[in-house]
Amino acid sequence: MKTGLKSWRVLVRFVLYYFSIGGLVRTFFVPWRQERYRSSEPGIWKWVEQAVFYIFAMVFGMVIRTGTIIMGILALLACVIVFPVFAFVPIKLSFEKLVRNGSLGREWAYPQTWTLNKHGRDIRMNAEVLVIDHDSAIEQMERVLSRGTQQNVLVVGQQGIGKSTRLSHLARNMYRDLSVRALNGKRLVQLFPEEMAIEDIQQCIKEAIKARNVVLVIENIERFNIVGILEPYLDNNHFQMILTTDWGSYNSTYKHHENLMRVSEVVEMYPPDDETTMLYLYDWVLAHRQQKRISNDVLASVIVLTNKLMMNTAQPEKSIDILEELITVPEDVLTTEDVERLMSQKTNVPLGALKIDEKDKLIHLEEILNQHVIGQNRAIKGIASALKRGRAGVADSPKPIGSFLFLGPTGVGKTHTAKMLAQYYFGGEHMMIRFDMSEFRELDSMTRFIEQLGAYVEESPFGLVFFDEIEKAHPDILNIFLQILDEGEFHTTTGRLISFRNTIIICTSNAGASWMMENGSESEDLLIDHIVREGILRPEFINRFDATVLYRVLNRNEIEEITTIMLNKLNRHIRKQHNLEVIVTDELVKVLARKGHDPKFGVRPLARVIQDDIETQVADALLRDPTPSHVCLYIDPNSIEPK
Repeated sequence: MKTGLKSWRVLVRFVLYYFSIGGLVRTFFVPWRQERYRSSEPGIWKWVEQAVFYIFAMVFGMVIRTGTIIMGILALLACVIVFPVFAFVPIKLSFEKLVRNGSLGREWAYPQTWTLNKHGRDIRMNAEVLVIDHDSAIEQMERVLSRGTQQNVLVVGQQGIGKSTRLSHLARNMYRDLSVRALNGKRLVQLFPEEMAIEDIQQCIKEAIKARNVVLVIENIERFNIVGILEPYLDNNHFQMILTTDWGSYNSTYKHHENLMRVSEVVEMYPPDDETTMLYLYDWVLAHRQQKRISNDVLASVIVLTNKLMMNTAQPEKSIDILEELITVPEDVLTTEDVERLMSQKTNVPLGALKIDEKDKLIHLEEILNQHVIGQNRAIKGIASALKRGRAGVADSPKPIGSFLFLGPTGVGKTHTAKMLAQYYFGGEHMMIRFDMSEFRELDSMTRFIEQLGAYVEESPFGLVFFDEIEKAHPDILNIFLQILDEGEFHTTTGRLISFRNTIIICTSNAGASWMMENGSESEDLLIDHIVREGILRPEFINRFDATVLYRVLNRNEIEEITTIMLNKLNRHIRKQHNLEVIVTDELVKVLARKGHDPKFGVRPLARVIQDDIETQVADALLRDPTPSHVCLYIDPNSIEPK
């Protein structure tokens, strides 16, 4: 019996909603469908025609409304008649399901808003997509819009997180009487200022105020100079609006606008988590009838790779954009390989970097780096260990993948390690963003540094960020790193949020190198103590890194090994280009290593020595015979002048 009575009340509520008797009575004299006629006749006949049309439309509207009101009354009487049935039969009715097809009378129960109807769009008519139940942002908007004063909303959120989707959902709930009582029956009407004259915008505002059941919506207000037009109406309690903007514009402009903030409440919207994003993707797949082509593994791969490689756009929009491109692939069934291939094409991240599992990379990292970085086994072990610790079971950490401070003299492999790490972990040396921090010695260079760093990481959010000679930067600039290393993100001067979650950060410093060589010390602790004691770097800065790695001075055997690697690299190039290679002998290697090694600069001069003494002789040989039939070129070590 209780279920039946509850359903009967649902039925009565639906009849009142469907026929909207109260609204029709209030708008009894409004012309049918709010039609408006503009006559082209000259003189008085223009006004006669328009008056006749208006009277006709009003009378026709009265007739239609009268008929609808009568049908509504009869339907209510029918509800009274069938009450005994509901009292004894457990009939189940859902108001939410009954109202999905809309209302007969509500369309005709709105006041006159001619200009608003012409220039605005009722956003409940937008395509209906999934909105997760109990959305806190929607609930907050309902509370604010229901107030008697200061009942305006400023929605702030990243592009693509679903601001328009949520507003459309709220508009449909208001139309279907599923919102809070104060909002049921009201309209959310979107204006497009770029298409309107100022006079039309002002007229729309006046009509909305007079109608008292319209909430104006203007999206992306940062694109228009609109707040000045709205300002004269902000204190009118019958004027309600929802404005949307992004975080950058809010932080730089709107939160400082006293009048706007006084009458509005900020509603913050953030991207959904991965589980919620997956629900949105399920909904998209079903709506587009792609469930036979797109598996859960493909959807999961889309979410993972878009999170990793497309940081400057938000979920779920970026994943849906990828799905829309994926369904153009001709294969009957889409695979994770199709996702990886598409993401590689869109982001210029090498496909190999996406296909190799991160665990496999970490397992073999030390072995791979030791093949390319000579004489720094302890440093490489420290890097690999820190990365493994940081990524073992805490992949959802907001911090960067890894952060390192490389210390030691110049020319011992710090930069080369970073290049090899970028190549192995991210797919290529070009995946390393490099900053020479000696360019940012002055405080007035901070804005330039922040904006350059933000732009580079926005463009390449998956890669290695390398800061050379970090000790030369202004101390206030170094404070930015405290937030980056702790929280994995920072705001640019324009308010854009930049994420370092999918980057490895490496800072290098030659600070204390001379002291280290003078004292013959290879103690990391003693070097750090010297750097802090001399005020070169602050302890709170050093302690933020996952690991501080000391690179030691290379001995002669290691210099010779590096020389061999550099000669082999040269041979690979000239063999491919000119069918020629240099014979690498032990004596040649020893001579070059001896000439190219400088205790102050490490192996830095070695590249110049090979260029001057080896590449020059190769060039001479090619000039004498551009198409050599022989493939080996012997260079006499005695022909190389000592330094």
